[in-house]
Amino acid sequence: MDGYPRPDYRPERELELYRRVLVCDGAMGTMLHSAGVPLDRSLSELNVVKPHLVRDLHAAYLAAGADIIQTNTFDANRLRLARTGLQDSVAEINLSGARLAREAVRESGSTALVAGSVGPVMSAAAPRIPYRDREPILREQIAALASWVDLIMLETFGDIESLEQAATVALAECDLPVVAQLTFGDDGRTLRGEEPREAAAALAALKVAAIGANCTVGPAVLLEVVAELAAGCTLPISVQPNAGVPRRLGRQLRYARNTEYFAEAARQFAASGATLVGGCCGTTPAHIRAVARSVRQLQPARVAAGTSPGQPRSVIRVVPPKPDPGPPAGWPHQGRFVVVAAVRAPRGQDVAQFTADAAQLVSAGAEILAITDQETSAARVSPMAAAAVLRERAGTDVILNMETAGRSLAALEADLLGGYALGVRTVVCRSGTPWVAGDYPEPYSPGDVDSVRLITALAALNEGVDWRGVTAPDRTRFVIGACVHTAGADTGQELGRTAEKAEAGAHFLVTDLIYDVGPATRLLRELRSRGVDLPVIAAFAPFGDPKAITRLIHEVPGAAVPSGADDTRATPRNEPADPVSAVLDSVASLAGLIAGVLIHAPSRPDERLTDLITGLAAIRRAS
Repeated sequence: MDGYPRPDYRPERELELYRRVLVCDGAMGTMLHSAGVPLDRSLSELNVVKPHLVRDLHAAYLAAGADIIQTNTFDANRLRLARTGLQDSVAEINLSGARLAREAVRESGSTALVAGSVGPVMSAAAPRIPYRDREPILREQIAALASWVDLIMLETFGDIESLEQAATVALAECDLPVVAQLTFGDDGRTLRGEEPREAAAALAALKVAAIGANCTVGPAVLLEVVAELAAGCTLPISVQPNAGVPRRLGRQLRYARNTEYFAEAARQFAASGATLVGGCCGTTPAHIRAVARSVRQLQPARVAAGTSPGQPRSVIRVVPPKPDPGPPAGWPHQGRFVVVAAVRAPRGQDVAQFTADAAQLVSAGAEILAITDQETSAARVSPMAAAAVLRERAGTDVILNMETAGRSLAALEADLLGGYALGVRTVVCRSGTPWVAGDYPEPYSPGDVDSVRLITALAALNEGVDWRGVTAPDRTRFVIGACVHTAGADTGQELGRTAEKAEAGAHFLVTDLIYDVGPATRLLRELRSRGVDLPVIAAFAPFGDPKAITRLIHEVPGAAVPSGADDTRATPRNEPADPVSAVLDSVASLAGLIAGVLIHAPSRPDERLTDLITGLAAIRRAS
């Protein structure tokens, strides 16, 4: 494009929002998804690799009557682009997105404005970004957009604090109007739980051009939110609701076809004080065409009522004092050798026997109990419920294994916060395996959560940020564990994966079941040499089924063959005559490399297990 990238008709700061109701465009991401683009792809990358898709979508919204179109740059900051290796293409992708929008306006002959779309830095993929580190990320993206757009559109921010920061950066970086939009949940509050009037007062003080709401919910919830925002200040109000609730059909998302409903909602938004109406996820050019027809020639309600723009109304923003977070969460047994007894959640309703068996292990010398069951498709007591019961009735700390396979991050976090409220604070994060219940197991989907993502999410909760990247009202103090596989055939891969878990925020490690102490010793020493110096709990199952080693040899992908086993036969070659002595000898061999031992109990505690726990307790007292 020749000459200065932005035309001479640069809009006034008010963007005409005090004179008439303007129409913004609709969804970008869900429209591209419906065109065959996977949801897990960087959508802003399409500005470079498939520009015709983006340009054609802009043209469709302009033809539908949009007064403002938004660049395809919502996810185009350095941090989000890093997920697909594009972190060094921030300027190129943002400039390409702005050019495409500008070209679409020029080719249509429209006088529409181009808004540079900027989303939050923190997200589900990266929830732990310190406040001070977000500012340069925002500044880089806004600077790339500023010379090519007419205004900056801050979208889908989940809390006032992060939106205030983004608006402050935008106002300092350029002289363009800034529209600041929060996203609200079904309860009519921000994702952090803040009231619309509180948000209106805070954002109006920043001298932004307009404030508003977008995404997450449909028109029904946002009608009241818009009215509350309008009551909280005299700034123009923007609103871009979703088309409704998505429904998954195979690999596609489907939204309701509700264009006339959307058009009527736009009129109601305008009557409640909105001066910029558009759409977000699930909306299409058909929705925007219906909205444009419904609000054509409408004046903003407050102008029609004789309310003149000026300073925000006097609304006191109540900011509760943040509680003292105290020392950061971490391994609470530093410098001590711990003895952990693993028990299985009851298969039936006999909780009394379950707790009695656990109490017997505590009496023998186990200071911590662990629920080591994998999640299962069978109907049984959940490991989380079993851990909460044990903690209450056995009077000791409990370690919970939490598997992520087949579960969303939202569901995992909800369960863990429920357990946290009941006192279950120590969690070992495992990726797990797909459930098999007779049918052919489905492979992981791209959206599956692995152990590293769960570790990151728990570490973020400890810092006061939830899985979405939204600041939470309170901080947790989870003690986060991770697995280290000492029997992996690819030692280099396992060392790298374990280092990744440590970097994500793990406080301690738990080994897989150790059947061969030699490889375990070598791997744990190598971990230390690579700078991974977390406390390690070594796991043993001396009284388990002898088929366990057979399964390890022949059925577990990527497992190394224990030195005492025959890799051509279905049984181990040498079984220890005295399992108790064998474990005690192994613990002695691992001295200096481990901070404790986890013993898997047989189905019912017996004298052998009691002797082993007692022997390990003696090691603890001597350490």
